[in-house]
Amino acid sequence: MANSHGLTSRIVKKQAAARKLAKNKKAAFQVYIGNENPQVRKNQSYKARKHYFENKKNFPKKKLSSKNPASLMDQGIIDERGFFVKGKKKNFLTKSMVDSKGLDFYGMPR
Repeated sequence: MANSHGLTSRIVKKQAAARKLAKNKKAAFQVYIGNENPQVRKNQSYKARKHYFENKKNFPKKKLSSKNPASLMDQGIIDERGFFVKGKKKNFLTKSMVDSKGLDFYGMPR
């Protein structure tokens, strides 16, 4: 056995997970289960769940650089009517699917 304590690695992993859960219940529980449903959790290793959760936490959020419409237009994120160029055809100025005149992204009345 590679371990000096004479236990198999699966037991050591379970002990480590139990220690984590006991130390900081909520945060450790999130890492341990990785916010998955029970079926996925059973079919996925602890290491895979942990890596998935770490990657999910470190992934950059989709956040606008500023809330100023003029600067967003200069950057090319929204067009002159206020619609987002990429992604959902939503208007930044009116916070709905139509602009101030009641026309949608394609210029059609809704």
